[in-house]
Amino acid sequence: MDSIVQFDASVCWLCDRFATYGQPLDKHHCFGGAYRKKSEALGLFVYLHHDECHIFGKSSAHQSAETALKIKQAAQLAAMQQYGWSTDDFIREFGKNYI
Repeated sequence: MDSIVQFDASVCWLCDRFATYGQPLDKHHCFGGAYRKKSEALGLFVYLHHDECHIFGKSSAHQSAETALKIKQAAQLAAMQQYGWSTDDFIREFGKNYI
C-alpha cells in the first residue's frame, strides 16, 4: 500500500527536499511498536532523509518529540479522512488521540 500521509515518495516529508547521495529516504512508520504493522497496512508512513530527518538530526523523527508528534498528528488526520473515522474510532485503533 502507498502512504496516505505523503503523496510524493521522492521527497522528504519533513524538509521537502529530494533524496541525495548519502542521504537516502527511509520509510518511517508514523506509529511504531505494537502499531508498526497496522501503520504499514493502513498506509501510515512517511519518507524521511536517513540521517538528518529520520535518525540523528536535532529535529529528526527519532530525536525530537515535537517532530514525532507532528508526524503522528498528520497521520491521524489522514487516517480519519481516508477511512471515515471519528476521533473515538482512531483511539480504538491506535490507543491515543494526537490532535
